[in-house]
Amino acid sequence: MAQGGPARCRRTYVGRKKRVRRYGRPQPSPASPEAKVFAFSALLAEAAAALVLIGPLAHRRVLHGLAFEPLSIAIILVLFAAADFAPVSVHWNGRVSHVVLSEVPLLLGLAIVSPWALVLCRVAADGIVFGGLRRQPPHKLAYNISCGAAATATAATVYRLILGAHGVLDAFGCVAGASALAVAVLFAHVSIRVVWYLYDQPRNRSNRSEVAESLLVGMTSIGLAFVVLDAAWEGTWALIPLVVVAVLVVIAYRGYLRLTDKFGALTELYDFSESVSTAKLESSRTCWAILEQVQTVMRTQRAELVILDRLGVSSRLVIDGENRWSSEGAVPDADSVLASVIASGKAYMHSCRPSKRTDGVLDDPYLGRCPDLLAVPFIIAGRVLGAVVARDRQTGSKPFDEDDLRLFEALAGQAGTALERAQLFEELRREAESKAHQATHDALTGLANRALFMERAAAALSETGRIAIALLDLDRFKDVNDSLGHATGDGLLRELARCLVAVAGDRATVARLGGDEFAIVMVGVTDPEEAMNLMRELEDALAMPVEVDGLTLAISASAGVSIAPDHGIDVATLLQHADIAMYSAKQRHSGVELFSAAEDRIKYRLLLGGHLSRSLITGEHLSVVYQPIASFETRTVTRVEALSRWSHPMYGQTGAGEFIALAEQMGLVRQVRELVLREACHYIVELRRDGFPIELAVNLSGRDLSDPHLRSNVIETLVESRLDPSALTLELTETELMADIGEARKVLAELGDLGVHISVDDYGTGYSSLAYLHQLPIEELKLDGSFVGQISRDAGSAIIVRSSIAMAQALGLWVVGEGAEDAITCAMLANAGCDLVQGYYLAPPMAGTDLKPWLETRPRLTFPDLRMGPSRLLTETNPLLSS
Repeated sequence: MAQGGPARCRRTYVGRKKRVRRYGRPQPSPASPEAKVFAFSALLAEAAAALVLIGPLAHRRVLHGLAFEPLSIAIILVLFAAADFAPVSVHWNGRVSHVVLSEVPLLLGLAIVSPWALVLCRVAADGIVFGGLRRQPPHKLAYNISCGAAATATAATVYRLILGAHGVLDAFGCVAGASALAVAVLFAHVSIRVVWYLYDQPRNRSNRSEVAESLLVGMTSIGLAFVVLDAAWEGTWALIPLVVVAVLVVIAYRGYLRLTDKFGALTELYDFSESVSTAKLESSRTCWAILEQVQTVMRTQRAELVILDRLGVSSRLVIDGENRWSSEGAVPDADSVLASVIASGKAYMHSCRPSKRTDGVLDDPYLGRCPDLLAVPFIIAGRVLGAVVARDRQTGSKPFDEDDLRLFEALAGQAGTALERAQLFEELRREAESKAHQATHDALTGLANRALFMERAAAALSETGRIAIALLDLDRFKDVNDSLGHATGDGLLRELARCLVAVAGDRATVARLGGDEFAIVMVGVTDPEEAMNLMRELEDALAMPVEVDGLTLAISASAGVSIAPDHGIDVATLLQHADIAMYSAKQRHSGVELFSAAEDRIKYRLLLGGHLSRSLITGEHLSVVYQPIASFETRTVTRVEALSRWSHPMYGQTGAGEFIALAEQMGLVRQVRELVLREACHYIVELRRDGFPIELAVNLSGRDLSDPHLRSNVIETLVESRLDPSALTLELTETELMADIGEARKVLAELGDLGVHISVDDYGTGYSSLAYLHQLPIEELKLDGSFVGQISRDAGSAIIVRSSIAMAQALGLWVVGEGAEDAITCAMLANAGCDLVQGYYLAPPMAGTDLKPWLETRPRLTFPDLRMGPSRLLTETNPLLSS
């Protein structure tokens, strides 16, 4: 509410929540404070009239006749009106103060017109400006007029009482003038405090900075008033140079303010960008940081951010003073300015200026009542995804203008870039977490894999020194796969994993090491019986029938347990001893066995290694089987993979991975490789002579890369068998290649010079980094069956397979899908652009005596064409079917 003295920054506080209020907006309340203001205004008017008509000012005359009195009155009236209509804007300490220089006409009027005429000039000027030009409400107009009259009359009374018979410009005159002006300022300050009290809006105490600012402005205004009075004392014409100088100073000051504002805008934009960019790269924190900076830079009470997702659901974040809150789901109304900003992509500005004839408050259905508002579109990656809002300018700040709008648009652009960067960082972090999870967890069961198990077991052993490790293996699991299919086998493994986790609970960590082999680590075990009891609980739980795909299955398992430090002081030794105990449990059909030191591990290894060495010499118990690989383009078998098999005299059929690991440990891997390569090459040449254009794939071990005889052995075998080098593909696992990429590049280059092809086996289970693999002379990627076998059921595996195929083919590599167990998997691989397929759906590994008759049947790869209308559900939910 404007008043007679110099304008000051005005604030109101509601409880602890600060909000800005301008005098152009009445705030009605049940107590009707307007009526109280009218009554207070009447008291002020009566006081002014009493001082002028019957008080100490009655019959006082003009002290100094500057001009014909009507002309002097007109001059004072014009000066009062000009001071009210055009206050001077002073920028100080980040705030804008509007200074009403009423002290100048007041001090001049005290000297050149009579008191009653001075009061009438003040009343007339306030009525013209506040009533005629600004059209203030009646109660505000009444207060401004009566307060100005009372302040002027009080100042005149003090001036005349102190001045007495002394001169206007001598020492007593200066003291009288300064006192009168100070009293006028104090009177206006007290009266406005009374009005706040009538409105039940108590003000907080001003801080030191505001008090210093008020004193500085008041002293400057009083000093300027004395300068004008001193000049006017010499005559009316003496005011003309002073007026010219004042106009030039005002023009120069406004030009300085414009330059300052432009420089300040650049500084604020830089500070905004720096503050937002240094926020933690999280979307939510970045959004709050953006709003905090908007509130600071735009000097507003409130800042809002509204973001729409692709479904049109909005997220709204608001900072209002010290409070902040967020909500979701409230979409901006069609009539809201935000809906227009988001739809059009154009900014919107609403500014409530005191000079307007109405209060100019925007009443928005979504944002509420807004005296000042800037809303600009929030753009991320070229798309309008919402709007950012700055509203309710802080007290003492100038209304929004075009410069503020341009600055705010620049801030919104920086904010969009910052949020886009934060979202990209989150996506990369989620992708990294997903890859890290895939690298440390089993894709089928979700349990920890071997690497994570070894890491956790080692950490537990290091912390406590006492752990128990159990190795558990299903009995006759191969029979389930062979008779019921791998899908049922996978379901059984998942059910087993859930059962193990449920029973173990917090007492142990369960991991899947591969196939049907699970490992369990128990921390802080001091008594072997404690570990054995848990394993017996697991055994009892596994004895219950299991439902898998509508089938009720009865399963059993064998487990071995080893305990540190009794059976070993490192995880590898404990795992080996648990393995021995598990085999003992299988032999004895006892279910669970605790490792016994009497079971000599060295003897066991020597015995096992001796049988393997004898088999390599005699050729007994060792055999080569072949699994066909077909082309999706021709749907015919184009290659077979040679796989080694060893039937242990005591334990029966031994997995290739197990006996190859044993061969590596005993230094026999070279003999195994030479046997398989020699026998397979001769067999493929025989098939090719019989009219079957079949190629051969042979696995190499990681130890083969360091074998100096590898190249000569390959050359010798090719020459001896007369197999075309281009018909041979050598496969190495990704992990083995990445172990020493420099050595791998050298060895593979030598092999490639021979004309043979190089393939990366089990891709996806290791580093999965084509950036490194592309440095090697490879021509083919073989996707691991743990991913391929899941693509019809697991969208994550489908995404990995599709992206791997796309990246590999972009690098000019062929792609083989390994582990395809059904027609849908084959169809999905074909739909993803895979080149070759291998798996039980096409054919299981078979001996050479069985392969040739099978090839004579001219087998063809058959699978449904998903583009011609496969299961709609599969097509819509699986990434491999959606293109």
